[in-house]
Amino acid sequence: MSNPASASALKRNFVTVTGRYGTRQVHYRQGGRGPVVFLLHQSPQSSREMEPLIAAWGHAFTLIAPDSPGYGFSDPLQDNGQPVATASMEDYAGATVELADALGIRRFGIYGFHTGASIGSAVAAAHPGRVTALAANGLVVLTDSERTTILRDYLPPLVPRWDGGHLAWLWGRMREQTIFFPWHDRRAATRMDFDVPPADRLQFGLNEFLAAGSHYHVAYAAAFIDRAELRLPAMRVPMLVTASARDPLGSHLARIGERSASVQVVPSTDSAAALARSFAHLAQHPGDPELRPGATAAQSLASGHSEYRGAPGSQVRVIRTASRDPAAGHRVILLHAPASSARSQDALAGDIAGAAEVLAVDLPGHGSSDPASGPGLAGTVAQLAAALADVGADTVIALGDSAPVALELAPKLGAATRVVLLQPSAWSAADRDDWLRLGLPALTPVWAGGHLLEAWHMIRDGRLFQPWFRREHAGIRHDEPDLDDQRIQRDVRDVLRANDAWQALLRDTLRYARPAAGPGSPRVTELEATPSSWASVLAGDARGHDSPS
Repeated sequence: MSNPASASALKRNFVTVTGRYGTRQVHYRQGGRGPVVFLLHQSPQSSREMEPLIAAWGHAFTLIAPDSPGYGFSDPLQDNGQPVATASMEDYAGATVELADALGIRRFGIYGFHTGASIGSAVAAAHPGRVTALAANGLVVLTDSERTTILRDYLPPLVPRWDGGHLAWLWGRMREQTIFFPWHDRRAATRMDFDVPPADRLQFGLNEFLAAGSHYHVAYAAAFIDRAELRLPAMRVPMLVTASARDPLGSHLARIGERSASVQVVPSTDSAAALARSFAHLAQHPGDPELRPGATAAQSLASGHSEYRGAPGSQVRVIRTASRDPAAGHRVILLHAPASSARSQDALAGDIAGAAEVLAVDLPGHGSSDPASGPGLAGTVAQLAAALADVGADTVIALGDSAPVALELAPKLGAATRVVLLQPSAWSAADRDDWLRLGLPALTPVWAGGHLLEAWHMIRDGRLFQPWFRREHAGIRHDEPDLDDQRIQRDVRDVLRANDAWQALLRDTLRYARPAAGPGSPRVTELEATPSSWASVLAGDARGHDSPS
């Protein structure tokens, strides 16, 4: 397995899928060339964990790694327009085939890890004509007693607490599941032989947990309820079942009884051996040679749906909201404030859509956009300009401290591009000094998880004090505080996901010196509050501070 594909070739996409489980968007990673193989991740992670495999196997396969429904950036399965509370492996199998249909893929191989292995077994059993081979790395096979205990104790609800205590619990749970399996059964007999991962790796996993939120248990529970071993006697698809000896599911291989001649059960000494066996098995039974070109080119343009723009490795997520007044002809780019995300501005995008088509952007390093191509403001603007150069926007609307991004971006998009600054920050020199000294905590993951409480209270205090770190009489906010735990949780998730990126960007915006007006400077409108009529603003008739630069 030499000559791995370059990581820069990895692309991220959204595709809209309509079928039995409603109309939903699926986020997936894609890389490599050759026969198609789907990579199905474990719970409650996302396709992000498959990036090393895309790099390692990309010379031999076209790898499609979707976020399972309800995980990463994929929408959950729907029932009458609402996210499902429970699902079966057959449901996830059906959703996988719907995705293959949307991508124009007829026959494909599957590599599945843990939950992904169970999903793969359900796909292969129900759709043997679609699957050329299945490599199941870690297939769960529980006793009735184990299943009862796990379903009772393993998946408690994740409910935000006002004091952030749920984050301390979640960090402890994630550490514990690297020490015991199941994590809640703490005995010598359940002790595993693993290093506790470093704090930064635990943080990646915690970010995935937070992305799934209260939905995290759905695929998890489906895998524990599932009886994948009962599919094996009738399995027609060439199937390899393996697991590393150190994998807690490695001992489950011995529990597999009757199986068809199509099924091989082969233990592996370690994870590298399990991957090598999986690669060889899939290579022996290749799927379709390539994706059908252009199969999904226009699918992600519906209102409220996402798409990526820009080159692989520098992609920017854009959420489109259609105008309710198409005749007005306006198209605007909406920029959220640093440490936030486009999804946090859904309500504002909906308001603006009364007068314009809205392209709400995840700033580089934020939300689901790729990291900035360079540090701070300059890298952010360069990446946005490259990704958005051809969208034909006539206005850039910037919220709060993203004002400098808009002022630098607009001239790069065209001389006629206007700028609207909504509630731009007006800090004094002393305020800026305090922000630079106190307001940009590193939030570096630490082994005991204390950075999570720091993030929680930073966001919560921002609703009580202005600025958030001025926790004294002079900083008290006297408006009605928004202390909704779910909304605080959303903002904490955003700030953790954008860690390092938001501090670098905000540091530059605090130091930003607005250039003097000159030839080619954009027309700028500053609004201290959300206007009653966005149509007036976009037509240039709104009241507010209006200047040429």
